[in-house]
Amino acid sequence: MPKEMKLAIDTSMIRGLPLESALGSLRGLGYSNVEVGMAHYYPHIASDAETKRFEETLSSSGVELAALCGTYPIAYPEDEVRRKGVQYFQSTIERARQLGCKLVVSEMMGESKRFSDCAGAFKRSVGELEPTLERAGVTICFEAHPGDLTDKNQVAVDLIKGLESSHVRYLFCVPHCFILGEDMAQMVDYAKDTLGYVHLADTLRPKRTFFSGRYSPDVPPHQHLTLGKGDVDLAAVISSLKKANYEGFVSVNPFSMFDRPMESAAESRRVISALLDLDD
Repeated sequence: MPKEMKLAIDTSMIRGLPLESALGSLRGLGYSNVEVGMAHYYPHIASDAETKRFEETLSSSGVELAALCGTYPIAYPEDEVRRKGVQYFQSTIERARQLGCKLVVSEMMGESKRFSDCAGAFKRSVGELEPTLERAGVTICFEAHPGDLTDKNQVAVDLIKGLESSHVRYLFCVPHCFILGEDMAQMVDYAKDTLGYVHLADTLRPKRTFFSGRYSPDVPPHQHLTLGKGDVDLAAVISSLKKANYEGFVSVNPFSMFDRPMESAAESRRVISALLDLDD
C-alpha cells in the first residue's frame, strides 16, 4: 500500500467470534491493523482488568490497534444526556491513551430536525472534551451518519472545521457516499484538510434499496457490503484519496455481511489489494 495510507479492518463485522479468534482470523487474511468497537471491547465502561486482558490479546495476536470505536450522545441538547455522553467519551479517551492508541472513531449523533440545537450541543461537548484529548494526545474522528444531526458531507466538514480543534477530525464513510453528496472527488477534496479516517465498504444507491428495517422511512437507506458488491465507484474513492494526499487509515467495515463475515473480509481484501497494488 502507498506509505501514506494504511489498511485496517473493523472487528465488529465478525462480532460472533471471541476477540482472540477474530484477530487471528483477520491476521491470516493479511490484515495487520484493526479498529475495535463495542462488539469486542466497551472502552467507556471497561474495568482495568478487562482492559489489561484486551491489551494482552492484541499484543499476542500480532496486529496493531488502529482505532477504538465508541458512539455516545454528545450532540443532544438535553443536558443530562449530553453530559453522560461526554463522560463516556472521557473514559474512552483515557482507555485509548492507556492502550497507546491515538484515534477514537465515532458518529456525530443528534437529530437533523433539531440541527441548530444539536450542533450547539455538539460544540459544547467537544469544548469540554478538549482538555482530556490534549492531555491524552488522542484525536476523535466523527462521521456524518444518516439520521444524525447532518448526513451531508459539506455541513459535517464545516461543523468540524468550525471547532478549530487539532484533536477533532472528519471521518469520511464511503458507504454513506450517495447520501453525503453527489461527487466523490469533490467531497473528498472538500474534506481533505480535516480528513482523519476513512471507513470503506460498498453500498447500493438508496433508490435501489426496497426496504431497510434498520432505519425509519424518512432516513435514506444504505448498507455496508463487501467491496465490489454494490454501486460505489471504488477506483474513484482511492483516486480521490490519493489526490488529496490522505495519509491515514482506510478501515474496511462491510458489517452488513454478518452471515458470511470471513468471506466478506477476504473478498474485500482482494479488491482493495488490486486497487492499491498490495501484495497478498
